[in-house]
Order: sequence, then C-alpha cells, then structure tokens
Amino acid sequence: MPRPDAICVSNLRSAKKIDKAVLTERPDVKIFLPFRFYFYRVEELFAANTYNKFLVAPGGDHLISLIDEISYVSPPSPMLSQIEDIPPEQFCNGDNRPPDCGPNCMCTHTVDIPLNAIVEVVLVDEVQQDNLSHPFHLHGHSFNVIGMGRSPDTNVKKINLKHALDLDRRGLLHRQYNLPPLKDTVAVPNNGYVVMRFRANNPGYWLFHCHFQFHILIGMNLIVHVGTKSDLPPVPPNFPRCGNHIPPIKFN
Repeated sequence: MPRPDAICVSNLRSAKKIDKAVLTERPDVKIFLPFRFYFYRVEELFAANTYNKFLVAPGGDHLISLIDEISYVSPPSPMLSQIEDIPPEQFCNGDNRPPDCGPNCMCTHTVDIPLNAIVEVVLVDEVQQDNLSHPFHLHGHSFNVIGMGRSPDTNVKKINLKHALDLDRRGLLHRQYNLPPLKDTVAVPNNGYVVMRFRANNPGYWLFHCHFQFHILIGMNLIVHVGTKSDLPPVPPNFPRCGNHIPPIKFN
C-alpha cells in the first residue's frame, strides 16, 4: 500500500559517483539466494544423544534459518589466517551440499567470487511473515540496490526461488540503473525480493547475514569469499593461532 510519509529504497538516488561497470546488463556472477525457516518437529529436537540449535519463536514454533537450503555453521578456525586447518568438507554452498545433508543442512556456507568480478545477488524472501522485512548486511563492500519489489503476477500469492527465476527470465524482476542507491544493509520486503550489485574488489572472507541477532545465531548467514589466498597479504610471523578448544560433549 502506498505511503505518503515514506519512500522505497529502490526509488532513492546515489549522491556518489557510481562504477558504471556495476550497471552493465550482464554481471560476471549472478546468485539467487532464497531464505526461509525450517520448522522442527519436537521429536527431531529432543532425541537422545543429539543436540540441534534452534530458536523458539513467540508462537511456540522451534525453528532454524536457511539460506539456499543451508544453515550456516562457523568453522573451527579463522578462515583468514588458518584456512589450511579447516577440513574441506566443512564448506558448502547451494551447488555443493554435503552428501548427508538433510532438511536442516548445517555447514560453513561459502560462495567463491573472483576478485574484481561484478556480482549480482537476488535475495528472495521465502519466510513471508507479515510485517517482517529481513535486513541483510554485507561486510567488506557496499552495494547498489538496483531492484526491489514483489511479484507482479497477481495470481501468485507467495514468491519462491522458482518463481523469482521465472520472473528474471521474463524480465519482470524490477531493475533500475539511474543512480541506484549505495548501501551496506537493505531490508528485503516480506514476500518480496531485492536485487543488489557490487564490484568484488576487496579480497577476503566477508560475512553476509540477516541483521536480526537471533536469526544470525540460527544460521541466516553465509561467507562471500572474494579472491584467492594469493590476493591476500601473508599471515604475520608468530601470529596467534586459534582452534576449537571445547572438548567434545560425551553423552551417557
């Protein structure tokens, strides 16, 4: 519903000079990221010799967050300085899920991006909770918000990844290239989408996450890995090393 006291982010204009390459029609990398909740059955949570992270929502539901069907788990060591200490099977993404990955898939969700690539990310809200717009924040980069909205198909009540892909194929995902606003955080309209672009010119491992603290804790995050190890400065000599110093929990 239109509001006389507000303006949509995608209708703002940037006061700063814009990298024109970011506004080309074809980005180097295009990623669709649907996000939603997985609702546990009580039997899944309270089974002997198991432990699952979860949030108890105000209505009493037990749930976990998923981005592209993955719930983020932090690695046992810092990726920036000790990537070689982390087992490769710890990492995953939408195209490379663990073989035993269930509906509450948990691993270190990491998307690899070439240095200096023009990246387009389409966030799709599959949570679709009334009056809840998830604010997503990208570390290490700012991005241009080139599109935002809901499905123009009046017969579609709820958007999902398949429908968003179809809208994109038909050229119906709203995009505007006239000085789109520069942000590092954007709220995705409930039951809607956001299209954002940036140049991946800052190498490293950058967290991309919903800014609701309790959604972060239950996995609504991923790592944007920009560049390769050779693009980063070397780890200083005698740099402190970290690891998982928590002893494994033993169940009787």
